[in-house]
Amino acid sequence: MHGTQIPFIKMALQSHRGVIVLNPNDNFVDLKTEKERLGSSTREEALTSTQSIWWIPKRGSSSPEEHTMYNVAFIAHGYGGLAFVDLLVQRKWEVMNKVYSVAFIDSMHNTQHQAGSDPQIQEWIQTYCREWVSNSKPLDKAVGSLMKMDCPTVSAGTERYGLAPSCCLHAIFKYLKSTLKAKTTTSFRYSPVATRSSTSKKRDNK
Repeated sequence: MHGTQIPFIKMALQSHRGVIVLNPNDNFVDLKTEKERLGSSTREEALTSTQSIWWIPKRGSSSPEEHTMYNVAFIAHGYGGLAFVDLLVQRKWEVMNKVYSVAFIDSMHNTQHQAGSDPQIQEWIQTYCREWVSNSKPLDKAVGSLMKMDCPTVSAGTERYGLAPSCCLHAIFKYLKSTLKAKTTTSFRYSPVATRSSTSKKRDNK
Protein backbone atom coordinates (compact mmCIF):
# COMPACT_ATOMS: atom_id res chain seq x y z
CA MET A 1 0.00 0.00 0.00
CA HIS A 2 3.04 2.25 -0.29
CA GLY A 3 2.18 5.37 -2.24
CA THR A 4 -1.58 5.05 -1.73
CA GLN A 5 -3.98 7.09 0.42
CA ILE A 6 -5.25 4.01 2.30
CA PRO A 7 -2.88 4.32 5.31
CA PHE A 8 -3.82 8.00 5.70
CA ILE A 9 -7.53 7.19 5.60
CA LYS A 10 -7.18 4.37 8.12
CA MET A 11 -5.21 6.52 10.56
CA ALA A 12 -7.66 9.40 10.24
CA LEU A 13 -10.59 7.06 10.94
CA GLN A 14 -8.79 5.58 13.93
CA SER A 15 -8.45 9.13 15.26
CA HIS A 16 -12.21 9.59 14.82
CA ARG A 17 -11.78 12.24 12.14
CA GLY A 18 -13.88 12.92 9.09
CA VAL A 19 -12.17 12.18 5.78
CA ILE A 20 -12.46 13.91 2.41
CA VAL A 21 -10.55 12.20 -0.39
CA LEU A 22 -9.69 14.42 -3.36
CA ASN A 23 -8.90 13.14 -6.83
CA PRO A 24 -8.19 16.28 -8.88
CA ASN A 25 -6.78 14.16 -11.71
CA ASP A 26 -10.21 12.61 -12.34
CA ASN A 27 -11.78 15.38 -14.41
CA PHE A 28 -13.68 13.56 -17.16
CA VAL A 29 -16.50 11.05 -17.30
CA ASP A 30 -17.10 8.33 -19.88
CA LEU A 31 -20.02 9.48 -22.03
CA LYS A 32 -21.27 5.92 -22.53
CA THR A 33 -21.33 5.32 -18.77
CA GLU A 34 -23.00 8.67 -18.20
CA LYS A 35 -25.72 7.83 -20.74
CA GLU A 36 -26.43 4.54 -18.99
CA ARG A 37 -26.60 6.28 -15.62
CA LEU A 38 -28.87 9.09 -16.76
CA GLY A 39 -30.99 7.03 -19.15
CA SER A 40 -32.27 9.00 -22.13
CA SER A 41 -30.81 12.33 -21.03
CA THR A 42 -27.20 13.01 -21.94
CA ARG A 43 -24.71 15.80 -21.63
CA GLU A 44 -23.54 15.81 -25.24
CA GLU A 45 -23.88 19.59 -25.27
CA ALA A 46 -20.85 19.73 -22.97
CA LEU A 47 -18.60 18.30 -25.65
CA THR A 48 -16.21 20.51 -27.58
CA SER A 49 -14.73 19.91 -30.98
CA THR A 50 -11.34 19.12 -29.47
CA GLN A 51 -12.58 16.38 -27.14
CA SER A 52 -13.18 12.72 -27.76
CA ILE A 53 -16.85 11.91 -28.30
CA TRP A 54 -16.60 9.37 -25.48
CA TRP A 55 -15.44 11.76 -22.76
CA ILE A 56 -16.98 14.88 -21.25
CA PRO A 57 -15.63 17.17 -18.48
CA LYS A 58 -17.07 16.71 -15.02
CA ARG A 59 -19.07 19.71 -13.89
CA GLY A 60 -17.03 21.77 -11.44
CA SER A 61 -14.00 19.49 -11.88
CA SER A 62 -12.73 20.11 -15.39
CA SER A 63 -9.22 20.84 -14.08
CA PRO A 64 -7.25 19.96 -10.91
CA GLU A 65 -7.48 23.58 -9.77
CA GLU A 66 -11.25 23.79 -10.29
CA HIS A 67 -11.72 20.40 -8.62
CA THR A 68 -9.94 21.62 -5.49
CA MET A 69 -12.05 24.78 -5.38
CA TYR A 70 -14.92 22.61 -4.12
CA ASN A 71 -12.99 20.94 -1.30
CA VAL A 72 -10.47 21.68 1.44
CA ALA A 73 -7.41 19.43 1.81
CA PHE A 74 -5.03 19.21 4.72
CA ILE A 75 -2.57 16.74 3.18
CA ALA A 76 -1.37 17.58 -0.33
CA HIS A 77 1.05 15.39 -2.30
CA GLY A 78 2.85 16.55 -5.44
CA TYR A 79 0.55 18.55 -7.71
CA GLY A 80 -2.03 18.55 -4.94
CA GLY A 81 0.09 21.19 -3.20
CA LEU A 82 -0.11 23.46 -6.23
CA ALA A 83 -3.88 22.96 -6.40
CA PHE A 84 -4.24 23.82 -2.71
CA VAL A 85 -2.25 27.04 -3.01
CA ASP A 86 -4.42 27.94 -5.99
CA LEU A 87 -7.45 27.40 -3.74
CA LEU A 88 -5.84 29.63 -1.12
CA VAL A 89 -5.28 32.39 -3.67
CA GLN A 90 -8.79 32.12 -5.15
CA ARG A 91 -10.62 31.93 -1.79
CA LYS A 92 -8.14 33.58 0.49
CA TRP A 93 -10.24 34.54 3.50
CA GLU A 94 -12.45 31.46 3.39
CA VAL A 95 -9.41 29.17 3.46
CA MET A 96 -7.61 31.18 6.12
CA ASN A 97 -10.66 31.07 8.38
CA LYS A 98 -11.42 27.35 7.93
CA VAL A 99 -8.09 25.57 7.42
CA TYR A 100 -6.01 25.17 10.52
CA SER A 101 -3.02 23.32 9.05
CA VAL A 102 -1.62 21.91 5.81
CA ALA A 103 0.93 19.12 5.32
CA PHE A 104 2.64 19.20 1.93
CA ILE A 105 4.51 16.13 0.63
CA ASP A 106 7.00 16.83 -2.19
CA SER A 107 4.68 19.63 -3.22
CA MET A 108 4.88 21.26 -6.64
CA HIS A 109 3.47 24.57 -5.42
CA ASN A 110 5.36 27.84 -5.70
CA THR A 111 3.99 30.53 -3.41
CA GLN A 112 5.89 33.39 -5.02
CA HIS A 113 4.74 32.43 -8.50
CA GLN A 114 1.13 31.63 -7.55
CA ALA A 115 0.44 34.31 -4.92
CA GLY A 116 2.81 37.02 -6.07
CA SER A 117 3.87 39.34 -3.30
CA ASP A 118 0.75 38.97 -1.13
CA PRO A 119 2.24 39.22 2.40
CA GLN A 120 -0.86 37.74 4.08
CA ILE A 121 -0.72 34.54 2.04
CA GLN A 122 3.03 34.23 2.55
CA GLU A 123 2.63 34.70 6.31
CA TRP A 124 -0.26 32.22 6.47
CA ILE A 125 1.69 29.52 4.65
CA GLN A 126 4.73 30.14 6.84
CA THR A 127 2.59 29.79 9.96
CA TYR A 128 0.13 27.01 9.12
CA CYS A 129 1.97 24.80 6.63
CA ARG A 130 4.83 22.31 6.74
CA GLU A 131 6.37 20.32 3.90
CA TRP A 132 7.94 16.85 3.93
CA VAL A 133 10.35 16.27 1.04
CA SER A 134 12.18 13.22 -0.28
CA ASN A 135 15.64 13.48 1.27
CA SER A 136 18.49 11.39 2.65
CA LYS A 137 18.23 13.00 6.09
CA PRO A 138 16.36 11.23 8.93
CA LEU A 139 12.62 11.78 9.22
CA ASP A 140 11.54 15.26 10.39
CA LYS A 141 15.04 16.74 10.17
CA ALA A 142 15.08 20.27 8.77
CA VAL A 143 15.90 20.53 5.07
CA GLY A 144 17.01 23.83 3.59
CA SER A 145 15.52 24.85 0.26
CA LEU A 146 16.82 27.62 -1.98
CA MET A 147 13.78 27.30 -4.24
CA LYS A 148 11.01 27.56 -1.66
CA MET A 149 11.36 29.33 1.64
CA ASP A 150 7.62 29.71 2.14
CA CYS A 151 7.11 27.14 4.92
CA PRO A 152 9.19 24.94 7.23
CA THR A 153 10.60 22.00 5.24
CA VAL A 154 11.64 18.67 6.74
CA SER A 155 12.77 15.30 5.47
CA ALA A 156 10.24 12.59 4.64
CA GLY A 157 12.76 10.01 5.78
CA THR A 158 13.36 8.57 2.32
CA GLU A 159 14.89 9.62 -0.99
CA ARG A 160 12.26 7.73 -2.98
CA TYR A 161 9.40 9.96 -4.10
CA GLY A 162 6.89 7.10 -4.21
CA LEU A 163 7.62 6.06 -0.62
CA ALA A 164 7.54 9.56 0.87
CA PRO A 165 3.81 9.57 1.85
CA SER A 166 3.98 6.27 3.74
CA CYS A 167 7.31 7.08 5.39
CA CYS A 168 6.13 10.38 6.86
CA LEU A 169 2.56 9.23 7.59
CA HIS A 170 2.88 9.17 11.39
CA ALA A 171 4.91 12.38 11.47
CA ILE A 172 2.22 14.19 9.50
CA PHE A 173 -0.62 13.06 11.77
CA LYS A 174 1.45 14.02 14.82
CA TYR A 175 1.93 17.46 13.29
CA LEU A 176 -1.77 17.87 12.43
CA LYS A 177 -2.77 16.75 15.92
CA SER A 178 -0.44 19.25 17.58
CA THR A 179 -1.57 22.15 15.40
CA LEU A 180 -5.23 21.30 15.98
CA LYS A 181 -4.64 21.19 19.73
CA ALA A 182 -2.90 24.58 19.59
CA LYS A 183 -5.73 26.02 17.51
CA THR A 184 -8.40 24.65 19.87
CA THR A 185 -6.57 25.91 22.95
CA THR A 186 -6.18 29.39 21.49
CA SER A 187 -9.82 29.57 20.39
CA PHE A 188 -11.02 28.39 23.81
CA ARG A 189 -8.76 30.89 25.58
CA TYR A 190 -10.11 33.86 23.69
CA SER A 191 -13.74 32.79 23.25
CA PRO A 192 -16.24 34.64 25.50
CA VAL A 193 -17.93 32.31 27.97
CA ALA A 194 -21.57 32.95 28.73
CA THR A 195 -22.30 32.85 32.46
CA ARG A 196 -25.32 33.73 34.55
CA SER A 197 -23.57 36.78 35.96
CA SER A 198 -22.54 38.08 32.54
CA THR A 199 -26.05 37.48 31.22
CA SER A 200 -27.51 39.38 34.17
CA LYS A 201 -25.16 42.29 33.56
CA LYS A 202 -26.25 42.47 29.92
CA ARG A 203 -29.90 42.58 30.98
CA ASP A 204 -29.17 45.33 33.52
CA ASN A 205 -27.43 47.43 30.89
CA LYS A 206 -30.41 47.31 28.50
